[in-house]
Amino acid sequence: MGTVTDTGNPVANRRPDVLAVLQRSRSVNRVLYRCVGGLKVFPLAAASLGVLCIGARAQEMAAQDPAAQSTVGAAATSRAGWSLTPSLSIRETLTSNVRLSSNDPRSDLVSEVTPQLKLSSNVGRLKGSLDYSLHGLLYARESAFNDVQQALSAQGTLEAIEKWAYVDANASISQQSVSAFGTRSSDSALINSNRTEVSSFQVSPYVRGRLAGLANYEVRWRIASTSGQGSAADSSSEEASLRVSSDASSLRRLGWSADYSQQTSKFGSRESRTMERMSGTLLFSVTPDLRLLARGGTENNDLASLNNKQYTTWGSGVVWKPTDRTTLDANYDHRFFGNGYKVSFEHRTPRTVWSFATAQDVNTSSLSGGAGNPRTVFDLLFTQFASIAPDPVQRTALVDAFLQNNGLTRATLATGGFLSSTASIERSKTFSVALLGLRSTLLLSAYTNDSRAVDPAAAGAGDLANGNVLHQRGLSLTASQRLTPQSSLSLGFSLNKTRGDVSNRSTDLRSLSTTWSSQLSRDVDLSLTARRALFSSSNDPYNESALVANLRVKF
Repeated sequence: MGTVTDTGNPVANRRPDVLAVLQRSRSVNRVLYRCVGGLKVFPLAAASLGVLCIGARAQEMAAQDPAAQSTVGAAATSRAGWSLTPSLSIRETLTSNVRLSSNDPRSDLVSEVTPQLKLSSNVGRLKGSLDYSLHGLLYARESAFNDVQQALSAQGTLEAIEKWAYVDANASISQQSVSAFGTRSSDSALINSNRTEVSSFQVSPYVRGRLAGLANYEVRWRIASTSGQGSAADSSSEEASLRVSSDASSLRRLGWSADYSQQTSKFGSRESRTMERMSGTLLFSVTPDLRLLARGGTENNDLASLNNKQYTTWGSGVVWKPTDRTTLDANYDHRFFGNGYKVSFEHRTPRTVWSFATAQDVNTSSLSGGAGNPRTVFDLLFTQFASIAPDPVQRTALVDAFLQNNGLTRATLATGGFLSSTASIERSKTFSVALLGLRSTLLLSAYTNDSRAVDPAAAGAGDLANGNVLHQRGLSLTASQRLTPQSSLSLGFSLNKTRGDVSNRSTDLRSLSTTWSSQLSRDVDLSLTARRALFSSSNDPYNESALVANLRVKF
């Protein structure tokens, strides 16, 4: 797509004295004092702000060494390959319906202070990134709902023993809907009893190498956990797996692999469930760009019954990659629940990226609703920028700079999910396209997701109880225009529908927003947003309008 420049963040600009700016702003100081003192979270807030100050000092020291400057975006990188970017945001939201109620709509002013820390490494044995923020919410009228929310997105790989032992890890903290049929909103600052903070993590140590120079092996152990505050939909899982495969360099056309895995999953305080799979795969390379696969095996599990049952499995697949910009990966498997499949297609041009994915599989996590599919603008552009920034860490910084300069966020075009309290079978489809011009950007995303419980008679299945099939549909459109090198204007529309076959319940959320954003200086940016939301539901419908101002300072 050519070279993407960050004209709004000239590296040569001098960093402003952030502390002096804050000291001159009495209103900002009042918001800080009210959020920290009124919410009684001084230790946590003080620790976060302390991290920001340490980060600012570290960046000042790194800036004295030209070799420490980052080559992508405005991220400050040390000569050791570490990037540390602390920031502080002040956000004011004037809403017409803070409680999301149709019977008693109440207007309110919501003040939000957000210290944020972005950390990444792309050298040595540890590679990965961390994005953590702490949101202090203060309501002018509904002070009983003052709250602190966390947000985390972290992933990384540690090479514990050179070229043999590794550890993959990822973690997240986000706001999720408890029920797909409950009240939903486009802003987590609004008061919503159907929303909870959900934390999830996954750690996977593994070793890989060669067997007698004839085959490759990988032995992996994985643990994962998801939990929500006051939610009965907590889940955990543990999995061990082994793969032995042929050496691709020794067999040009014919290859093989043998796989074994055993997984134990658990929801809440209920008994754990197990799933064991064994399979063998034959691979034939028709051409260097086209590979065909055939699989066969067995699996044992007690997901659909009280006792373990054994099933015969078989499947096939095709991988076609005619160019570096086009990929088709399709797999089909006959499983215990019927037909399992996963198909993904991606095509990139210099200024567009097209993506389609469809899948049907078992989900043993409490996070449901098409989880795992690309669902945000960040996911879409992360794929698009692969040709100009192959390194994942540098690509992350590049995408963040692009989103900022076009008035977008990582969460734009995100599709919603819900918390499930039982193993489910999910069938999803996702289509997305990005059209990237010199000054204009158009992003379109559409998705469908159908969920049902593996065991219709399972107790406490929540939205999926009594054999209910949950249907979710969504459409998102975002158009942005760069007005000047420092400012942009964006317009966003989203539509999300949910309905159930058995429960005869349905919801419909429509949201329209427009945002003006400007880079006031290298480290200070401002955005103003106007939005309108309409929520249709048989139980709790509402409509809401809001004006939002957000000031962010990077240290």
